[in-house]
Amino acid sequence: AAAAAAAVVAKPETAEEEVTVATTEATMTEALPPKKRKVSKKSSPLLAEEDESAPKRTQIRYDPDVPMDKDQLAAWRREARRVRNRESAAASRQRIRDRITELETEVKEWKGKFSHAMERLQQLEQLADSTSNNGLETASGQPQEE
Repeated sequence: AAAAAAAVVAKPETAEEEVTVATTEATMTEALPPKKRKVSKKSSPLLAEEDESAPKRTQIRYDPDVPMDKDQLAAWRREARRVRNRESAAASRQRIRDRITELETEVKEWKGKFSHAMERLQQLEQLADSTSNNGLETASGQPQEE
């Protein structure tokens, strides 16, 4: 698009076309997104707090002092990737186990609440039955004759 705009700029035939070309160039520069600025972690207090709480992981890199050919380097990187994957999978399985434990605890709590509510319901039904029997009412709601 910039090349096309440059080609158009080269051949303005009238004053009206010059204005159009200038407007197009201004629009093209405005349409570009602003460049993102890099923020170092040390300069931001919010990011510094996260770094302190997160465990430090050392990054394993190929040491150029150790001679390796391309095949050995590829094998070394493959093995490093396997180790990272194994650790990640173990962490994922642990998160799943933790979540299952949380859910089991929640189920126990809800079962306790449910049984307590059922007991309370039975007590209220018995109270309602005993109150209706004290009034000597039949199922139709009419008082019984003695």
